[in-house]
Amino acid sequence: MLAEHLYNWELWIAPDGGMEFVSRACERVCGYGPEQFYKNPDFFAAIMHEADVPVWRKLQAMMLGGARAGEAEFRLRTPDGRERWIQFLVRRVEGDSGEFLGHRATCRDISERKMLTMQLKHQAWHDPLTDLPNRTLCMDRIGRALERAKRKERADFALVFMDLDRFKVINDSLGQAIGDQVLRDTASRMVREVRAMDTVSRIGGDEFVILLEEVESLREVQIIVRRIMDAVEESLAIGQRVVRVTGSFGVVMGDASYATADEMLRNANIAMHQAREEGWGNLVVFDPSMLERAMNLMHIEMDLYRALERDEFFLVYQPIVNITCRRITGFEALVRWNHPDKGTVSPTEFIPISEGTGQIMHIGKWVLMDACQTMARWRETYPEFEDMVVSVNLSARQLSQPGMVEQVAEVLRETALPPQCLRLEVTETMLMGNPEFANMTLARLKELGVKLCIDDFGTGYSSLSYLQAFPIDTLKVDRSFVGKMSREPGNFKIVQAVVALAHSLGLEVVAEGVEEEEQRIMLSELRCESGQGFLFSRPVPGDEVPNLVFAALEALEECTLRGVA
Repeated sequence: MLAEHLYNWELWIAPDGGMEFVSRACERVCGYGPEQFYKNPDFFAAIMHEADVPVWRKLQAMMLGGARAGEAEFRLRTPDGRERWIQFLVRRVEGDSGEFLGHRATCRDISERKMLTMQLKHQAWHDPLTDLPNRTLCMDRIGRALERAKRKERADFALVFMDLDRFKVINDSLGQAIGDQVLRDTASRMVREVRAMDTVSRIGGDEFVILLEEVESLREVQIIVRRIMDAVEESLAIGQRVVRVTGSFGVVMGDASYATADEMLRNANIAMHQAREEGWGNLVVFDPSMLERAMNLMHIEMDLYRALERDEFFLVYQPIVNITCRRITGFEALVRWNHPDKGTVSPTEFIPISEGTGQIMHIGKWVLMDACQTMARWRETYPEFEDMVVSVNLSARQLSQPGMVEQVAEVLRETALPPQCLRLEVTETMLMGNPEFANMTLARLKELGVKLCIDDFGTGYSSLSYLQAFPIDTLKVDRSFVGKMSREPGNFKIVQAVVALAHSLGLEVVAEGVEEEEQRIMLSELRCESGQGFLFSRPVPGDEVPNLVFAALEALEECTLRGVA
């Protein structure tokens, strides 16, 4: 017969179900010869994967019921235990007079195609680096858990959002290869600590999501998460290096009232960010007030994009005074936001958000320009301002901006403000993030002639060697030390040490947060040059600054006259 020589496995099944013909290609496809099928007409079911037998029985019933043609895909087990995927194509055969003659079938080995399809499906649903479920599969499983909860009217699952702390530092400093290994090892450790029914997913970067199924209480969830946290924090030996990481964890308990998986993931993410704000390696359980706060921050972020265009920012100026005679030597320019609905928004609310979105670059440039324009105008109008200095804070994003030095030079040129009348303030933490780049930028700024100051000194982690290297003129003692120096001897000693250190390096000192006369006297005795705080003045609008200066000069003259008398 011609069918004997065809590549595919051909069969002729008699009307009674017996085998009329089986081509020898069956041996190449499934490993068994034709005789097995002649001997046992149901040999297909005998060597078929158990999960696929219902598919085979359904096809048989359909064809015996009179269907003209049918098709099915199933797995057959070979004698050596391997599985082969088969495409089974069958059609009804009738004689010239319409009598039923049986079925003609063709079996094709589609194992390679099936494996490729399964591989592509796996790749579409899994992260290539860790082989964990990816975001798509993660969202699908959360959605299924929500559907079950709605059917049962009881939620017995929880969602955990984990983000590795300071992973970018590891990636940038040790290289992407080590960063990738940290992610793989972290993934393995988390999988090791959960049950088979749970799902650990990597949804992007250093973000992982854990779906915990069949949990009865928040306490049970916390026990599992604490176990995962401990595993993540174990030291990692990668080549010759030992790396230690921590993670911030946000937990949200399953609730059938959630409309979508996205809502649940959002809340777990919000809780994770709250955990991070409380310090690395923390766990926070979501509560509705967090969502309200997050929505408020989102609205602030959206409004920030329009604030500059609508001229909603303004500057206030806080005097910096000679600590001994109270003479005003300059001002610090402080940005405020006059929100159309909320009124004046505190910088502590919008500055961190603008740092995260990059808006701080535009806001910082505006602050620098407006402060320099204002000081230039005062100097031109009032001789008393000739030697005064305006201080402007730089953000970390601004300091790392490649064109920062050129931007400052352009502002000085456009405003005609002498460079020695501008003091740029940076924090310790900003400098130590990338000390070499920071030092290079500060050196170029110093070449312009501007003054440089380290703000909030004592709260960061700069070393003496770096402090000596940076081309700075002034140290600002943080208000947290100054505010308690008259009551706590420890804080007084810190201020004393900072002043002595600054003077040994030839630097001037400005004490922040001076609110009491006793503090001023103590700082004067330490030979601290300048102070800033509510004792001297609160920050005031620009149009009030000239009168503030004149009033301070009059008070100084009266004091001098009384001293002479």
